[in-house]
This record gives sequence, structure tokens and C-alpha cells, in this order.
Amino acid sequence: MTDDEFLAAFEGCTFTRAQWTHEAHVRMAWLYLTRWPVAAALERVRAGIQRLNAKIGSPDGYHETITVACVRVIASRLAPGEGYVEFRKRNPDLLDRTLSPLLTHYTRQLLHSPEARRAFVAPNLVPLPG
Repeated sequence: MTDDEFLAAFEGCTFTRAQWTHEAHVRMAWLYLTRWPVAAALERVRAGIQRLNAKIGSPDGYHETITVACVRVIASRLAPGEGYVEFRKRNPDLLDRTLSPLLTHYTRQLLHSPEARRAFVAPNLVPLPG
């Protein structure tokens, strides 16, 4: 699927729950970050995840701190002119479903807390980039 087709599927909420993988989240965020400034990209990521989660029957799946932190980490790793395949090869840790890149910034307990799910919580280990 091309980048434009991928974003159209995301924005049109045509992904199935099985297609809405961790890597799909990373690719979607990367696509927005390569097309929009960070703040605008984050708003699109937030709204899109919530809309798609509601469509596929997972409205409680949204996690604000993970979303914000992932967008900031991905943004810090962008390289000008790089395609997604190259980005992915250069950043395999971002595809780790255990969220290992975030666990350098957060304890597991804080990251998975109910407060962090509802609202952005600042890191308790190392500041986030950007």
C-alpha cells in the first residue's frame, strides 16, 4: 500500500482491527510528521486514532501519554528525504510492541497508569525529545 493509500485507509477508517497494528500506528504517525508540523501532526494522530478505535470497537484503546510520547520520539528521529522503509530499518526499536523507546523516559508503572491513559503525563526518568 502506498503512503497515500495508507493514509486514506486510516482517515477513512477502513482498517480492520487486525490491520490496526503497532506498526500501523508508527507508520501513520511518521506519515503525518513528514507532512505536517509536529503540533498539527499530533492533533491528526490523536483524532484519527480515536475515530478509528471507535469504528473498530475499541473506543477505550486510546492512550494519551503513549500517543504524545511516540509522536515526539518519532519526530526526533526523522531524516530529511527518507522514506518509511528506510526509517523503519533505521529505527527497529520503534516497532517493538513493548514500547521500549518510551521506557527510557517512563517507568512501566507510570506509563501504564490510568492517569497516563487519560491525559499526558511528563516522563519520570528522562525528558522526551523536542
